[in-house]
Parts: sequence; structure tokens; C-alpha cells
Amino acid sequence: MKNTWNSIADRFNGRENNFDILRLMAATLVIFSHAYPLTLGSNEYEPLIKLTRGQETFGGLGVSIFFILSGFLITYSFERCANIYEYFRNRILRIFPALLILIFFTVFVLGPILTTLDLKTYFSSPATLRYLESFMLVNMQYGLPGVFEHNPYPNAVNGSLWTLWYEFFFYMIVAVLGSLKMLKKIIIIPLFLVVLFFSLYLSPSIAVFQYFELFKYFCMGIIVYLLRYNIKLNKFIAFFCFILLVSLTSFGYYKVAFIFFGTYIIFYVGFGMRKILRKLQETGDFSYGMYIYAFPVQQLVTYFFNGHISPLNNFVVSAVITLIFSILSWFKIERKCLHFKSSN
Repeated sequence: MKNTWNSIADRFNGRENNFDILRLMAATLVIFSHAYPLTLGSNEYEPLIKLTRGQETFGGLGVSIFFILSGFLITYSFERCANIYEYFRNRILRIFPALLILIFFTVFVLGPILTTLDLKTYFSSPATLRYLESFMLVNMQYGLPGVFEHNPYPNAVNGSLWTLWYEFFFYMIVAVLGSLKMLKKIIIIPLFLVVLFFSLYLSPSIAVFQYFELFKYFCMGIIVYLLRYNIKLNKFIAFFCFILLVSLTSFGYYKVAFIFFGTYIIFYVGFGMRKILRKLQETGDFSYGMYIYAFPVQQLVTYFFNGHISPLNNFVVSAVITLIFSILSWFKIERKCLHFKSSN
């Protein structure tokens, strides 16, 4: 393909990108990865964790892609908003409507049908109330009393929701930095290096580890946005980055390699390639629905097969069902709520 655009900024301003398909792919990777623990009870046989010798799963890869793209797009969004109110209104309209409906449906429809407890015990359980409070994103509850308790991965109704608090927290960081006029390369690049250092050397058992782990991806997305006029899109550089990523992964340096070389590959696919599946991308953004609906769908599929289903079959069946729910969610919930946004 002849490279008409020389930089990310040129291509981004042209509104020709593959962000929707990248996010859809990231959500699909999470579904594929979750199929292993949800059918086998662990992710020991998940392909990427075997290929990288325990360094990463396809689910972790999908989440990384989400946060890198989010850092880029949220920074862009902040710069376009007239004020903080508009910025947070737009973010709330994107996250909460579909999430609220999902949580209410899970608690008041799915839970009562599947629970092994009587309804009085189910609804009076503190765990049910805590799950209902999950829409606040903090102290999130992932299981409901008596639901999926005999599945290979028991008592988890929606384990994917854990990332939403971090996502919203990073929105707040962008708002603070932006309001203080600190969304600048001279500040964000050193901040990224500090975050990267802690993410590499902190123990995963430390409570704040995930903030550093996920913010390094989000922060890298911010950096790419700030350097969008300087980053050139070239297929040979992208290929070289892929070779370096594979090579360094084989030596045990996946995390460091991906944050640099994987990020370039992501943005090359996003901006340097011809639009993939154009009609699908122009129909709607189904990635958020794919992400938040998939886990309970996968647990349901496993439940109806009495746990006797392979990870691949769980993935295929669940992905189709989840896509249907995601399309309905986009047209009936998400897109309608987004009409209340400004032109952002």
C-alpha cells in the first residue's frame, strides 16, 4: 500500500483508522483467553501463556491493547471538550448505561434463575447487594450467591469488570493533568518511565501493582498522542518491531518489548493500513459490549454443557452469542445514550 499519510497525526485527522476493529479484536482475545479457565478451571493451557512461557495471556494482551488505545483517545477527547463537565459527561455516557443494564439484568434475571438458593436467601444476601453496587466501580463484587458454584471456574459471574475502575481512574488522571496544563511531553514521558519502573519491579501481590501495570499502557497511549506529529507510519518499521518483540519475548522480556514495539505495531495497524472490514467498523462500535457481556455468557455456555465443553467450542459459541448482545446493546442502549454527548 502506498503510504499517503506520513504521520499518525495526518492519518488521524483524515478519520481513516482501524481503532474499532482493533478494540473488537482485543475484546475477542479476552473471550478466547477466558475460555480456558472457564472450561478447564485454569489458564495453564492457554496458548499465549505457553508460547511466552508464562509472560502473558491473550486476555492480558487484549487488555493492554484496550488501555493503549484508550490513553490515546481519551487525551484527544479531553483536548476537544470545552470543560471538565463535558469531558466527564461523555465518559459516563460511554461506560455506565450498558453497565447498569447488565448489572441489573444479572442480579434480577440471571441470578434468580440460576441460583441454588431460595429467592429469599438470594436477595437478602449481602453479596447480592454488593454485586448491585458494582456500578460504582469500587469494591466490585464478581459473584452472586449460589450462581455458577459448580462450574469449573466457580462463583464468578463477571470477572471482566475489574478493569473498569482503573479505566475510569485514569480518566480522572487525564482530567487533573489536563486542567493543570500538564499533558505535555516533558511531564508525561518522565511519568511513564517512573510508572514503567514500578510496574517491572513491584511485586504483583502489592495492592497498587495493577495501577502501575495498567497505567503504563494508558500512559504510553498518551505519549503516542502527544508525539502524533513525530511518529511516522512505515510497514518496514512495523515488521522490524514485530521481529524485536518476538525475539525479546523469547529471552523473557515480553513486558518491556511490548510496551514499546507492540505499541508501534498497534498504531501502524490502526493508522498505517487500509481500513479493515470497513462496513463493520462503520456500522458501530461493538467492542465495549463484547468486553462486558462475554464473561457471563461464557459461564452460561459452560453451565448448560455441565462443564463438558472444550475451550475452543466455548469460545466460538460464546463469541457469537456475545456479538449478538453487543450489536443489540450498541443500537438500543449505547448509541442512543451517546446522542447526549457533544460532537466529541
